[in-house]
Amino acid sequence: MNALNIIATKSTPAISYNAEHAWFRVVGNSIPENASAFYAPLVNWLQDHGDQLPNGCAFEFSLPYFNSSSLKALYQVLMQIKRLQELGKQLSVTWYVEEDDDFMLEAGETYREMVSMDIEIKAGHIEV
Repeated sequence: MNALNIIATKSTPAISYNAEHAWFRVVGNSIPENASAFYAPLVNWLQDHGDQLPNGCAFEFSLPYFNSSSLKALYQVLMQIKRLQELGKQLSVTWYVEEDDDFMLEAGETYREMVSMDIEIKAGHIEV
C-alpha cells in the first residue's frame, strides 16, 4: 500500500498513516487558501487504498484551528471514511479538542451529525 505522509506547514496540518500502529492522523492548524486542493491527496488516497486499511485502523483529528474552506474538505475526508465503514471496514474516528475550545467541540459534534457516524470526541491533543 502506498504511504501517505504530508509534512505540516504554518497553514496546513501534518497528515500521516502509520501502518505498523494502524492509525491515520491529521494534526495541526488547517488554514490553507485552497483546502480542497490540500486535502485532495488524502481523499484520493482513501478512495484508492482505503479498502486495504486493516480493521481497527484509527483516524485521529487534532486540529487546534481550521478555516471555513477546510470545513467542506474535512467533511469530504470523513465521508470517505464513512464509505469505507459502509463497505464493512471497522474504522474508528476520534476528534481531539483542547480544554475550553467550544468551537472545536461544536465542530466535532456537527461533523458527527452531518456524516451520521460515530465520532469520539476526546479532550487533549496528539502529535504526529
